[in-house]
Amino acid sequence: MVRSNVQNLADRFFSKFETRARRKEKDAFLACAKEGFRELGYTDAEMSIQQSGLGGKNLIIGAPDADVLFTAHYDTPGRNGWLMMPCVKTVGMSLAALVGLFLFVVLAVPGILLNIFGTDIAHYATLDLLLRLFPIVIFFGILFIKNPHNHNDNTSGCIGVYNVATIIAENPTLRERCAFVLFDMEEQGLLGSGAFAKWRSKTYPGKEQSYVINLDCIGVGEHLILASTKKPIAEAERAKMAQFLQGEGFDTIEKTSSLLGYLSDHAKFDRGVMLAFLRRAKLGGLYIPNIHTGRDRECDLEQIERLSASVVKYVSEVCVGNPAGNPV
Repeated sequence: MVRSNVQNLADRFFSKFETRARRKEKDAFLACAKEGFRELGYTDAEMSIQQSGLGGKNLIIGAPDADVLFTAHYDTPGRNGWLMMPCVKTVGMSLAALVGLFLFVVLAVPGILLNIFGTDIAHYATLDLLLRLFPIVIFFGILFIKNPHNHNDNTSGCIGVYNVATIIAENPTLRERCAFVLFDMEEQGLLGSGAFAKWRSKTYPGKEQSYVINLDCIGVGEHLILASTKKPIAEAERAKMAQFLQGEGFDTIEKTSSLLGYLSDHAKFDRGVMLAFLRRAKLGGLYIPNIHTGRDRECDLEQIERLSASVVKYVSEVCVGNPAGNPV
């Protein structure tokens, strides 16, 4: 039943809702996702939409003040994957590379032009201005070009959340303590999760330290990365979860989130941990293959199913009944 439900929803996501950049596309995806949760027995009364500002919408399944939140982002990126080759590895590092390119053009190109052509070159000022603006135009321009295929980023995370929900649906204790959230506008800077976290802390005081397990790009790769912020409570949860999943047979690697890498919606929560699969480049660096490119067509559903089962096992054995996070 679990595999059948997940396979059916995944097929719908891949065939009809592969791009979720415009509001109309996002709303159609959310309608499909809600239908999938209904098929598992979750009712409309358990579903809500939370506005996240700038037109964003977060889908919440279950009580927003649940002790454990399983999350993923459902929006899809622009086509800027050429910046994220294996040697660059992460979005943050690709942005750093772009800044370096920008500084080179701004600082070095005028001098190069003067040395080669002198000031007699026709339309020198215009050419100089265009060269200075080139990195900015390239970067912001590609953000508005929709990436056509998004199997791993982050359809895989949404499928993972749904997979977890299929398992928890059969467990009344877990269902009572867990909720599922699909965030909007992660690609724009964690805007959806940020709005949700702020709203949740104000609406439900004392719930700031709930467990948040964020699934991001879990469809491709051999190395399971667990990332968190530097907050002690987050680092402790990350270490505990990494040890547990290592025992489940995963090759786990712990990372600290920063602007240069491993940054996702988990960073907006005190006890947030991100899970993602990565590959190792020939030069030794870890990277997520093909995201933000038209080659993002790979998603291993069996791998997602295995990870989902292990994560539910972790929550059942370690988190539920132990909300303070004390060793068990």
